[in-house]
Amino acid sequence: MRNNEQQHRTAVVTGAAGGIGRGIVESFLASGDRVIAVDTSSSALSELQTDLDPEGGFLQTMHCDVTDPRDWKRIAEAVEASAETSTVLVNNAGISPKRDGQKIPGDEIPLDEWTSVLSVNLTGPFLGIQALAPHMKITGFGRIVNMSSLAGRDGGRLGGVHYAATKTGLLGLTRSFAREMAPFGITVNAIAPGRIDAGMASGVSDEVNRNYLGRIPVGRLGHANDVAQAVQYLAAVENGFVTGVTVDVNGGSYMG
Repeated sequence: MRNNEQQHRTAVVTGAAGGIGRGIVESFLASGDRVIAVDTSSSALSELQTDLDPEGGFLQTMHCDVTDPRDWKRIAEAVEASAETSTVLVNNAGISPKRDGQKIPGDEIPLDEWTSVLSVNLTGPFLGIQALAPHMKITGFGRIVNMSSLAGRDGGRLGGVHYAATKTGLLGLTRSFAREMAPFGITVNAIAPGRIDAGMASGVSDEVNRNYLGRIPVGRLGHANDVAQAVQYLAAVENGFVTGVTVDVNGGSYMG
C-alpha cells in the first residue's frame, strides 16, 4: 500500500514522447502518479495521450520548448494548479545531432549547432529547476532527476563533442543544485544511460548498434524500462538520503 504522500505525486517529464521519455511516463502512470508530459512534438504528444490515458485522468500533455522560460512558467503554473504536495522533475529532453548517422568531428561543428545543443541539453534543465524549485521549497519536498549520458562519463564514442560536453556539464549542475536544495527536502540526482535501444540509438544503423554490443558486459542494449526503473528509485518519496549522485545504467560498459 502506498502512503498518502506517494498517492499525490506529480511528475513532470521532458522529452516525454521519445523512447526513454515514454518509458518514464509509463512507469509513473503505472505507479498511479499524475504526469505532465512535455515535448516539442504536438503530434507525438497526441499519440502519447491516446495510447496511455485517453480519458486524461492522470496524463496531461504540454507542448514546450525547454529553452524558453515562458514555457517553463506555464509548466510551473500547471504544477501549482494541481495542488499536489509531491513534485518530481525529470529533465530528459536532449538532442545529439549526427551527420549521415555519424557523430560530427568537434572541429567541424558549426557554432549555431553547438549553441543549440547547449541550450536544449544544459540550459533546459537549468531553467526547469529554476521554474519548479520554488513550489518544491514551499511544499518541503522535491525529486529532480537529470538525464546525463555515458558520454558525460567517458567523453562519448557515438555522440559529438557538444553532446558530451553538455552531458558532463549536467553532472556538475546536478551536484551544485543538490547541495543548494538539500535543506528544503529536495534531492537532485542524475542518470547516465549507456546504449539504450530507444530514442537516439534508433537513429543509427543496426550495424553500429551490433558493433557496440562488444563493449557491454551484459551482452545486450539497454531498454527504456531499465532507465525508468532508475528514475523510480531516485524519485521515490522514501529516498531522501540519496542526492548529488549519478546512477550509471549501461550494462557494465562503464564502471565508475
